[in-house]
Amino acid sequence: MSSNAEDMMELHWLFDMLQHIDVGLVVLNDKYEIKLWNSFMENHSGVSSSIAKEQSLFSVFPDINSNWLEQKLDNVIALRTSIFISWEQRPHLFPFKSYRPITGMADKMYQNVALRPITNADGTVKYVCMVVYDVTDVATNKESLSNANRKLDFLSKMDPLTHLYNRGSVDKKLKSVFDAFASRGGSHSLVMADIDYFKKVNDQYGHPAGDLVLQAVSKVLGSSIRKTDFVGRYGGEEFVILLPNTDASGALFFCESVRKKIADLKIKTANDEISVTMSFGISEASRSDKVPCDWLGRSDEALYKAKGNGRNQSVVYSRE
Repeated sequence: MSSNAEDMMELHWLFDMLQHIDVGLVVLNDKYEIKLWNSFMENHSGVSSSIAKEQSLFSVFPDINSNWLEQKLDNVIALRTSIFISWEQRPHLFPFKSYRPITGMADKMYQNVALRPITNADGTVKYVCMVVYDVTDVATNKESLSNANRKLDFLSKMDPLTHLYNRGSVDKKLKSVFDAFASRGGSHSLVMADIDYFKKVNDQYGHPAGDLVLQAVSKVLGSSIRKTDFVGRYGGEEFVILLPNTDASGALFFCESVRKKIADLKIKTANDEISVTMSFGISEASRSDKVPCDWLGRSDEALYKAKGNGRNQSVVYSRE
């Protein structure tokens, strides 16, 4: 076999490989015109090589951000260096459908894209090779793991019965607000709230009914706060409410509003209708508080006073 025939056969094998390799291959000139469009690109775009070739990439795919991609292509040619675009930067360059639209978790194919300069024999660069990798499985698996981790993190902060924040979350938020007050000052109020005679509810109606009461009260608390406020279950039938940028009088107004809503509740169980009341202890952050527990302790004292005075009331801490 002659040398020319061998060369032609090698070129045929090379061309066949480029056509059937399981990555997208696109060659563009410095005018962004398509010179090579392999079968991967044909199959996923629905645009044949005969139609794509010699056309501008941006006329074949007008939705591509031309200014963004042109800048990258120009840099590859001018600097003679490769550029890699991860799916984490941009989920896809070409809007191809996923291989597995039924069983898969993504409608679109996630892609990594490499832009590589093609150097001529004289050292000049007038063409760029785009290599498009399908990384849908890797991307969706990573996103699924991230979503699962976010869900677990969220659940670890929540009380499963009331769907309010749990004790650990309360302690962290309390420290955060206390530290902000220590450094910047301001008026911030802390409320401790307790369902009155909750043990009697459990004793008379049973613990499942007690759970319904906790859930109903928690729903009122959660729906009454502002976006900047924070409410959590501190333990048992006790709750903590943080009201940033709210003085004691504002906190008292809030607590009285919530107290009346709870007193009006009619909580239905399988056999009964239960009504409960709630007591509130309020204190405003003070420079005399050395640690968050000092602030919490003053709210607890106010709550104790509210209960001692007959319950179903709101009391602001005061030194007597």
